[in-house]
Amino acid sequence: MRKIFLFSILFAFLFFGLAEGNQEGFNVPSISPSVKNIKIRLDVPLVLSPSNVNIITIKKTPITFKPFDYNFFKITKSQVITLENGNKITGEEFLREINEIEKKLNSYGYSLRDKEEEIVIQKILIKRDDLEMQRKLLRSITPFAVLQPVQNEEPMKEFKDYNFSKKWDLDLGDNNFNINISTNLEMKGKESQILTNAYALAEAGILGRKAQLIKIETNLVSGNNNGDDAKLNVYILEKKEYSKNFKTKYDLKENLRYGVDWGFPISAPVGPFNITGTFGIRGGIGLELSSNLDSLSCSISVKPSIDTKAFAEIGIDYKVASAGVGGELTILKDELLLKGSLALVLQDPLYNSFFNVSALGENNLDALSGDLYFFVKVNYLVGSKKFKAQIYEWDGFSYNTSLFNYSLNEPAYKDKVMWLVVKDIRGITPYTARNEKIDISSKRFYVEAVIGGETFSTMIPDTDGNGIADHDWVLKIPLSSRSIEVPIKIRVIQEYYARSLKFKNDLDILKGEGKDLDFILDLNTETLKGAVNEKIGKDYICTGDTNYFGERYHTITVKVTPNLEFMPASDKAK
Repeated sequence: MRKIFLFSILFAFLFFGLAEGNQEGFNVPSISPSVKNIKIRLDVPLVLSPSNVNIITIKKTPITFKPFDYNFFKITKSQVITLENGNKITGEEFLREINEIEKKLNSYGYSLRDKEEEIVIQKILIKRDDLEMQRKLLRSITPFAVLQPVQNEEPMKEFKDYNFSKKWDLDLGDNNFNINISTNLEMKGKESQILTNAYALAEAGILGRKAQLIKIETNLVSGNNNGDDAKLNVYILEKKEYSKNFKTKYDLKENLRYGVDWGFPISAPVGPFNITGTFGIRGGIGLELSSNLDSLSCSISVKPSIDTKAFAEIGIDYKVASAGVGGELTILKDELLLKGSLALVLQDPLYNSFFNVSALGENNLDALSGDLYFFVKVNYLVGSKKFKAQIYEWDGFSYNTSLFNYSLNEPAYKDKVMWLVVKDIRGITPYTARNEKIDISSKRFYVEAVIGGETFSTMIPDTDGNGIADHDWVLKIPLSSRSIEVPIKIRVIQEYYARSLKFKNDLDILKGEGKDLDFILDLNTETLKGAVNEKIGKDYICTGDTNYFGERYHTITVKVTPNLEFMPASDKAK
C-alpha cells in the first residue's frame, strides 16, 4: 500500500572523516581550497579522566625502578643526539627524560627493557551489548506522523482540509560516540492555500561534546490570493550560511559547498603519560536545493551530502617521545532521500477537485564504525616502545531501507463518514511468553492510520508500564463516494526502555511479511479485504508472528463501522 507526502523534498546525509598530525592509517579526505571553510573551536577543554569516561587502565604489578646510565646507551653527557623523530637533544637531557619515563612505566608494571614493542595500556569501555541491541532494533525505526489535534465533532463539510505529516528520528551510539538524524515534514491543504514545512537536523557527539553538522528549515505557503511566500534557511555548525525568500512562480536552484572543521581542546591520559591537543570532526558538506512555488502548488528538493570523520592533533611534552592518533573512525556515512509534492487541482464541477500527492523516502546508513586510538611512542636509541589508549573499536551500524513510496490523488470534497476503532493494544511486555521477567519498561504507544491519502495519528499512554495501552482510539473518517475502494494502513509504534536504552519500534501486528495492517475498505460491499477480511461493523483481532525479546506476540483489535455505538472504557481507563 502506498503512502503520501506533502511536498517534494530530498535529503541525503553522508558522513565520514579524517585525522591528521602524527597519524597511523588515517585516510584523510582533502577539502578543496575553493570552498568556504567553516571552522569552530570550542573554548572549554575536555579533560578525559575516569570521572567522566569509563576508562580501563591495564596495570600490572609495579616494578622497582632501576635507572638507565650513559653506558647503557653508549652516549656521553654533553653529546648532541638526533632522535628518530628528528628532535635534537643532549645526552644529559635524553637520560633525564628516559629515566623519568621509565619510572612512570615501572609504577604501572611496564619497562622500556620489556621485549614488547607495542602495548595496549588503556581502553575506554564500550557497552557492546547495548550497541548490539540498538543494531538489532534499528530496522524497526520508521517514520511516523506528527500528532494531530483532536478532531472537533462538527457536521461534515463538503470541502475537507488535507493533512499529512511524517517525523523520523534516529539516535544511535552511547554517551561517548553518537549520532542523531531528525526530520519533520508536514503538509496542509485548504481551499485557498497549500502549506508545507520541512525540518532536518544531523548531529554528531564525541566524548560528551555535540556538533550540529547541518540544520535545514523550509516553510512554503502557496495560495490563490497573492498569499504566497517561501523561506529556506540552512545552518552549518550552527551558523546561518544560506537564507532565501521568494514568491510564487519562482524556480529555485542552488548548489552549495562547505568545508567543516569542528573541535575542542583535549587533555587525556595514555597510561602514565598525558597528551594534549585538539579532537574533533572534519570534512565537507554539499547541498543541492531546488524549489517551485505556484498557485496552490508547492514542491521542494533538498539534497545535502556530508563527509566527516573523527580527527585528532595531539602532542606530548617530551623530546624522546611523540604522541599521535591511529585507526579510522567513521562517525556517519548516510544517504537520506525524502521527496514529495502537493497541489490542489481544481476541476469543473468543483466537487471533483482533488489533491495531487507524491512522496518517496529512502535511507542508506553506515555509522560509528572503525577504530581510533591515541598513542605515545618512546624513541630511546636502542629501540622504541608504543603505548596505545583505545578510544573506540566497533564495526558500527548499517541500515539500508525504503521508508515510503506514495503517489495518488485524494478527493478534496467528502460526503461520507466511517469510524475506525483500534483497541486492545498489547505490545512489548516485561515478561516473555514463558512468564520470565525481562528488563522492559513500556511508556506509550503511537498509533497511525493512513486512510486514502490522509494521515491520522494519536498517542496512547501506558501508565502501568506493562506493554498494554491504557485506552482505545476512536477515529472519525471523512470519505468520498467517488472513492469506492479506500486503502487503509494501520501501524503501531511502542516507546519503551530496555535496560537504560530508550527505543521506539514498530509492533508486528501482521502474520507473514511486513508488520503493519494493510487492507481495503470496499464501500459498495461494505467489507474489508486484504490483511483484514471481515464485514464492516465487526471486531477483527490481529496478531503478529515475531517478537523482540521473547515476549508474547503483539496484538490489536480493529473495527470499521458506519455507526459509533457506546463503548465501555477499558479496565486501565476506568
